[in-house]
Amino acid sequence: MKIYLARSIKCSLLLLLLSVLSSPAQAQEAPKGAIRKGSLSNQKLISDAMLGVAVNVSQHGCDTPRNFVPYVSQLPEGEVGSRTWQEIWVVYGCDRQYPVTIDFSENGANSANWTIR
Repeated sequence: MKIYLARSIKCSLLLLLLSVLSSPAQAQEAPKGAIRKGSLSNQKLISDAMLGVAVNVSQHGCDTPRNFVPYVSQLPEGEVGSRTWQEIWVVYGCDRQYPVTIDFSENGANSANWTIR
């Protein structure tokens, strides 16, 4: 069961990444709490956080996420290298929308951590 779930999550993550990179974002209203559309994260951080997002959406009943639209919900606070900010990624899949709130925190000049609420 664990192996199947891991493969399923990896496949879902790959599909989600491919769809994000290859298709335009779906039109929608900004989620509650959003300040602006877009992400403050670089591609590496987005890719790293995407695994957690795919797991989160899977836990809510959708193993086939297709696209996501990021929104900034809290602007960066703190000094460079230790800033924190928050984003809401709206994931589309299984005929639903799944808003996922992510807290980001820099860990030095070229590193950051993320936590899903």
